[in-house]
Formats: sequence, structure tokens, C-alpha cells
Amino acid sequence: MKVQILGAAGHDRLETKSRTTGTMVRRTTRALWLVVGNIILSVLLVVLGVYTTTRTESLNVTGYIPGVILTLGSFLGLLGLCLEENRKQLLTAAIMFLSFGIITALLCLVIDGVCILLNMDMRPLRAERCQYYSSGNSYIYENFYTSVPCWNLNESCTMTVRSGTCYCCDLYDCANGGYLSNYYEFVGIQSCEDVFTLYILIWTLTVLNLVAFFTGILITAVLGSIKDLDASMYFSPAENTEASQNRPPSSSSSPPPHFTPMTNPLLFKVHGF
Repeated sequence: MKVQILGAAGHDRLETKSRTTGTMVRRTTRALWLVVGNIILSVLLVVLGVYTTTRTESLNVTGYIPGVILTLGSFLGLLGLCLEENRKQLLTAAIMFLSFGIITALLCLVIDGVCILLNMDMRPLRAERCQYYSSGNSYIYENFYTSVPCWNLNESCTMTVRSGTCYCCDLYDCANGGYLSNYYEFVGIQSCEDVFTLYILIWTLTVLNLVAFFTGILITAVLGSIKDLDASMYFSPAENTEASQNRPPSSSSSPPPHFTPMTNPLLFKVHGF
């Protein structure tokens, strides 16, 4: 009867072990897909952010910074999921980098989405009231400055622009010399139509940062749940205790035989004689 009970308990343990292993494999597979997708998203953030930043010298776009940090964190997470050795250390480092990337994505979302996009007034560009100055086709990138007349509905003045600049007089404050005004000029572009492309790129970069923010939170939670799992056969401590209690005692742990003193009557007779 005891053998049947032990056999049933061992069978239940094997079923529990197989279920735990299957759950772990499915969870790791989903985490791998999430990490690979986040790597693609982070690389896209880096490429799009660097391209947007180099389009003009008038805007300082910071959307590519979270992409660099999230790429490194996702790569460490991918190594931690694929390697059995040092898995916990790699996943811990990945969670740290992903946490920094999440914070950076939120900051860049505020900088690019609020500080830049809300200060870009596209109405003069849509009304074709902006002008483009170039010193010639062969001197697009030449640092050549000139003074151009600038007037709007309230006042008129002169404004100094550089070659390869799209400027909007409706957004220029003649009294303050453009100080604390909206973005009224875009330096280093080839035409005023490039400003529309730049505007769309910044919006796309902002949306990608928002997606990376929530994706980073999700991946951090998934990696944190996998980090603390045992890398062996995923037995729980209760199962290990039960297995040690049900294990039959070995011969090495048996008590020593009881010592029986000699009670030969002949010895007592010799001693008395």
C-alpha cells in the first residue's frame, strides 16, 4: 500500500514538473518575440531620430537617445533568455537598462512632442507665406549671411538669414529680434517643402517613443517574472521537502547495533577463585 502511495506521489510530481516546464517554455518564447520586436523598434528609433536631427540645424531632436538605451537593454535580455549560464545576471542588467530607457523615452516624449511640435506653427507654410533663401545651387551649404526685408500685418523690419534657410516673417518678432518666438526659420534644408517632411518625421518619432515607453514597461515586467525562476527542473521548495521526507532511509543512516555485555558464568568463577 505504501509503495502505491509513493508511486502516485512520484507520478503527480512528474506531471507537475512537465506542466511547469511547458509553461516556462511558452513564457520564454513569448518573451523572445517581445524582445526581438523591441530591438527592431529601438533600431528604428535610432535611425529615424538621427535622420531627423540631421535634416536641419534649427531643431535639436532627442528621440534617438531612448532607442540606443533600449537597444542595449533588449540585447542583454535576448542573451539572458537564450543562455542558461548567468541568466539571472543578464536579465538583471537588461531590466536596469530598460528602466533607464523607459524614463528617457518619457523625457524625450515631452521634449519632442511638447516643446518642439507645439512651437512649430505650420499655418504660414500651408498658406505659402514663407520664403526660401539660397545663394545659388552650388552654395547650399555655404555659411553666407544676408539681410532680407521682413514684414507682417503689424510691423516690418529686416532679418539676417543664412543661405539654405526657409524663413517665415509672420512668425518673426521684429521688436525682440526673434527672441522667444516660435520656430520662424529652418536652416540647412533645401526647400520650404522639407519643413513639412520634418514635421511628419517628428510626429512619427514622438509616436514611436510612446510605443517604446509602453513596450519597455511590458518587457521589463516579463523579464522580471522569468528572472527569479529556477534554472534547473523548476521544482518548488515544498516539492523538494516532500520528496526528501518520502525518501526511504539508507543503510548508512541506520543506528549502530546494540552492545550486549558478556555474561559468561565461568569468568565470574575464575575471578572468585
